Amino acid sequence: MKTATTATNIASALAAATEPTGKTLPLLADLPPAPPALTAHAVRVLDGIEKAKEGQDANYCAFLDVVAREIRKAGDASGVLADVLGVLEKAKTPKTSCGVHSWCVETGDHYDHISACISATCTDAYGREVLPVNVIDWGTGVKVGLLDEDLTPVEARGRIAELRAHLDTVEALVADVEAGR
Repeated sequence: MKTATTATNIASALAAATEPTGKTLPLLADLPPAPPALTAHAVRVLDGIEKAKEGQDANYCAFLDVVAREIRKAGDASGVLADVLGVLEKAKTPKTSCGVHSWCVETGDHYDHISACISATCTDAYGREVLPVNVIDWGTGVKVGLLDEDLTPVEARGRIAELRAHLDTVEALVADVEAGR
């Protein structure tokens, strides 16, 4: 009889137990299921996410926090990471080539146009590029970046002619040296 009374008292006490706020404690059956245990892979990914947040801005950290929360809910990272990659892939803007200039390497919607930078195949004694050149159009007309100047195409042709004449002179000097003069 004492055991039955003790059991009844415990049951009454549990049923009447309240939090300091006056709310009745939820029954075990009413509690949400516990999250699944984390796999070793999930633990490694969560650790990597924490390291990746170091020094990043608030928006990036918030994004990583959402990913980490979803991994904890799932217990594994593989499915969550696949979903994240799928969402990011859908969000990518297709890269379309420039519709204004054929030489422009910018893609998508843009206003400033720039070509790839080209240089002579040789470098100087310090390993720096020789004669780097590119073409730009910042809305004020096309310019050729040559010899640290922004030149019109006509001006660039004039400088190229000067360079050719200079190289012809250099080649003649080398020929004199080879001839022993």
